[in-house]
Amino acid sequence: MPTIETSIWLALKARVQSLVLSPALPVAWPNESFDAPLSGYLRVTWIPNINRRLFLRGSDPHQRLSLLQVDVFGKKNQNVSVALEIAGKVAAHFPADLRMTAEGVTARVVRAPEIAQPIADDTHVQVPVTISIEAIV
Repeated sequence: MPTIETSIWLALKARVQSLVLSPALPVAWPNESFDAPLSGYLRVTWIPNINRRLFLRGSDPHQRLSLLQVDVFGKKNQNVSVALEIAGKVAAHFPADLRMTAEGVTARVVRAPEIAQPIADDTHVQVPVTISIEAIV
């Protein structure tokens, strides 16, 4: 049986994989080879944060907080509203209180995702979407 952390990651990854965009965008996953196209793509990062002890016994469930970061990369010099629209669709795919389960472990979206200010670089515009996650395990 996978660890708690692996189970949380698998639940989050499955939810990202179920996102349907038109046109479809390639996804850069952690520690997997990826050649970024000049057109748009998504980059997924899971950031485990802190574990909180909620009960007296150490073997009781802990609150496990983390962030799922989905960065939307749009074309350089394209109207930023295109990347923002995609970011909005990503955020809508993770509504508050959404529950995602893998291997018997459930992760929950804590609040509405946050869409940050677009960031322009040499090849793309990046719009970060941050999703707050909680698992009580």
